Amino acid sequence: MNKLLVLCEGSNEKKIIDLLLENNKLIFTQEDLVGLVTYHARQLNASILIPVLSIYQGSFDIYRIGDKQNEILKIPKSLKHRIGSVTKYCTKPELEVLLLINEGMYYNYLKNGNNKPKQYAKEHIIFNKQKYDNSTYFYQQYYENSIDNLVDNIKKYKTLKEHKKDELYLADLLK
Repeated sequence: MNKLLVLCEGSNEKKIIDLLLENNKLIFTQEDLVGLVTYHARQLNASILIPVLSIYQGSFDIYRIGDKQNEILKIPKSLKHRIGSVTKYCTKPELEVLLLINEGMYYNYLKNGNNKPKQYAKEHIIFNKQKYDNSTYFYQQYYENSIDNLVDNIKKYKTLKEHKKDELYLADLLK
């Protein structure tokens, strides 16, 4: 099996994947990863990836995780022969939908109609006396002691949202 290069669009996506990874909820382990970690990067030429991919010389598959999956992954010629597959795992419209599901606010959000999930979450979600602020710290605090809720939210999301044929769900990464 090829190693995996997991590219997370944002730091919040990375936090969610890292929490799942740390709690052994994913179909892959840390040992399966190029460099033993996930990366906050959208493209292979990201400064954080250049040294990693020059040190690791083997083949790898790429998992791209994020809500904006229309950006084409640019693969440098020097890497083409090393990449097995590229798979997209989508969180659209936004990662905040998981919070709305967990808080029982998803259908109220849909009725609202005008706000994006991020804006709706900022207006309605409070955890530990802190309003949702789109920070990685918030996701860490919110889910670190309730991983099973996170897993359930991810599974529920898959039943509520339809993606394009070439986009998988975070639920497809769960054991």
